[in-house]
Amino acid sequence: MKKRLLMTLTASATLLLAGCGHSSKDGKQVTVSLPTEAKADQLDAQGYDAAMPVYSAVYEPLVKYDKHKGVKAGLAEKWSVDHSGKVYEFHLKKNIKFSDGSPLNAKAVKFSIDRAKAMNKNTTVETLQKLDKVVVKNDNVVQIKLKSPSNQVLNELTQVRPLRIMSPHSVEGNKVTGKFKKAIGTGAFVVDHSGKEKTTLKPNQHFDQNHPVHYKLAFQTIEDGDSRNSAIQSGSVDISGGALGMLSEQQIQQDKKNKNLKVEEASSTVSHFMAFNPNNPVLKKRAIREAISKSIDTKHLSDKQMKGIFQNSVQYVNKDNQEDHVYNVQEAKKLLQSKGYKKNKDGYFEKDGKTLKLNLAIQTAEFPNWKDQAEKVQRHLKQAGIQLNIKTLDAQTYYDTLWTKKDYDLIFYRTYSDALMPYNFMNSVFKNAGGKPGVLANDSTLTKQLDNFPTQTSKAAQQRAFNDIFKHFNQQYYGVPIAYPNETFVVSDKVKSFKFSGLTDAPIDYKTLKVNE
Repeated sequence: MKKRLLMTLTASATLLLAGCGHSSKDGKQVTVSLPTEAKADQLDAQGYDAAMPVYSAVYEPLVKYDKHKGVKAGLAEKWSVDHSGKVYEFHLKKNIKFSDGSPLNAKAVKFSIDRAKAMNKNTTVETLQKLDKVVVKNDNVVQIKLKSPSNQVLNELTQVRPLRIMSPHSVEGNKVTGKFKKAIGTGAFVVDHSGKEKTTLKPNQHFDQNHPVHYKLAFQTIEDGDSRNSAIQSGSVDISGGALGMLSEQQIQQDKKNKNLKVEEASSTVSHFMAFNPNNPVLKKRAIREAISKSIDTKHLSDKQMKGIFQNSVQYVNKDNQEDHVYNVQEAKKLLQSKGYKKNKDGYFEKDGKTLKLNLAIQTAEFPNWKDQAEKVQRHLKQAGIQLNIKTLDAQTYYDTLWTKKDYDLIFYRTYSDALMPYNFMNSVFKNAGGKPGVLANDSTLTKQLDNFPTQTSKAAQQRAFNDIFKHFNQQYYGVPIAYPNETFVVSDKVKSFKFSGLTDAPIDYKTLKVNE
């Protein structure tokens, strides 16, 4: 612990010193914080190894997501879906080049999608699961053919990975299964130097049909929230917040008082919630999950009314298919008693001589507000007679715990963003797969419901399907809503114009970002 504290203090001091000479040294370089290492040397467009916000600096999608307009043109200027729902055809924009000067064409699109399929054999991405083949019709027209219909292809193509378009020259021998060498995309930037603490990028001269951006970019790794805020306060970082490293409410209020900083807020589709380990024998019981849920007063966790794990802005969510979170400690106690639990001398429920004791896993590198919220949940559960231990993990250990080790009872998590919601998110974490429980649930009914949804081609049928999914999910108490956060960013006065892209995991619109002279 002492060693980690010393490293954090040293990093803060380094950032503060760096801020003193920032303008003269970096010129028109915009420095962005990251809560984890960028890993730009592993920035394979079809992989999952680099930090999420880095992908969009280098790679572009066939189509883009807009929360007001839905799917809009990206590298493809137009597209169509045949009546079967199995053939998606894309017409590429002309005169687009990769950063090495090679042309964007249908062969490069086929390479990227075939590579994504080859690299992600156990994927939950519908486009790859159902992919039959990619057909090059001519240099500018490409088709994605599926084995069975799916309504998720366009949504998945908008995301930061693994379906963005990469030049075949990025890998050895231009082969689909070739070893990754260098990130070559059509995006605004080219990786200049990849480092553990700082990664720098330079403008792609071929971006936007030879209209490059007029600034350099750097990603600064700052895991600690306090150090992140010190960096933005000192000027050594120009943009922080959201997926770039969330700041606490207290820090944001402090930043609002700094005349050299501007706080930018936008609505979000992302939610934070508490989930249950489906492998825990105690938590397999619906009544126990319900008791835990009803023990938590979400009014103390958020200033917004909690109605399920999805915000109102999420597709298919409406007032009729989301129920208010219910806080009722007395009902929670009755539920525990109905399952044979009795209060012990310490005021906690126990059964067969074992205290109802649970571990809650959180991380504060990306989500600093979770510490305060977890402590409030701890107090709420104590009042209900449930003992809660909070385990604060570093980001890497947290994700290992969630996806691999699974050595937790309760865990704070966030929903995936924007066009991937709610289907793809629920499909990836709540659906059973390969005869095994899902990551956060073990429910055959929910699994069948999620399997059926992608085959629904009409909007009305899709809405009906999700009404059923939400009803079953809410009745089973698989998640306790914790917060509906906004997309909040703190920007230095070096930045003249900042616009949230609308995509949580790729928050910066590099084309519209303007830098002061």
